[in-house]
Order: sequence, then structure tokens, then C-alpha cells
Amino acid sequence: MSPRKLVLVAEDNPNDVLLLKYSVARAGIELGISFVRDGEEVLSYLKGEGEFADRQAHPFPELLLLDLKMPRLDGFDVLAWVRQQPNFKRLLIVVLTSSTQLKDINRAYDLGVNSYLVKPSDFRMLSSMIEKLQKYWLELNLSPEQPSRVQGSFVEGISNYGIGVDRPL
Repeated sequence: MSPRKLVLVAEDNPNDVLLLKYSVARAGIELGISFVRDGEEVLSYLKGEGEFADRQAHPFPELLLLDLKMPRLDGFDVLAWVRQQPNFKRLLIVVLTSSTQLKDINRAYDLGVNSYLVKPSDFRMLSSMIEKLQKYWLELNLSPEQPSRVQGSFVEGISNYGIGVDRPL
């Protein structure tokens, strides 16, 4: 049996987190899932910093499910930062959001998202979506090689990209 692949989910709404957990369980998917609450936690997780420093407990994800509207650092800022990082730019990123606005869809694709999905309001539809997402992105799709850890200590800060964070990451 192959090891479970990890999906990192960036979601600030506790109700949506609960629905996602139930959807995975209902679909009967063998999937490792880690949750973070905002964009700054996504960056800390990917860089293996702070509470996410132990890569045995917090392995690099195969896929990032990214909400757009989050506190501290939104999904667009995360997406822009990830795509500028040599060690992370191949990470598969699927936006999972409630926004159907064309400007959000276009911006996400302009920043390099791999897929843009709208959260369904029905629990059964969400379960079906998660099952299909897992089947396509983690079984059928051939993924690029991902880093097991950041090579060296240099990770460029997002303030260099005009995102407005004053402190180094």
C-alpha cells in the first residue's frame, strides 16, 4: 500500500473545516489532511518553521487547498509568494472558495493556480467534489517532484512582491 498523500488546507472558517473533515470521512478517502487558519500559517507550514518545523509530523504537502478570503494574509498573497519561490513553485494549488467573481477567478489563474473550485453549499456535493479532487490530483495526475525540505536557509520574503508585510517571514 502506498503512503497517504498529504493535503494542506488553508481555511479560516471553523464550520468549513468541519464540513471538509466530514466530507473526506464520508467519501472513505485515505488521505492525510492538515489544516491551517490563514496565509501566514500556510507560509510557516511550507517553510517548516515554528510549530511546523518537524517534517515527520508536518510533511511537505502534495496539494494545497487554498481559500482566498483569509485573515492576516489572503489566498492571493499566498499564491503570489509560492509561485515566486524556487523550492515551492511546483506545488499543486487548488483554490477552494465561495467566490464566483470573475475578477477573483482571473486573478487566481494569473497568479498560477492549478484549479479554481467553488465550495458547494450542499454537504453531499462537497463530499463528491472532494472525492473527485482526490481521484484526479492525487491518483491520476502525475505530480512534479516536491522538496522534502527547503534547500538552505534563503526563502525570499513576500514584502519584495508588494504584498505589504513589513516583517521578514
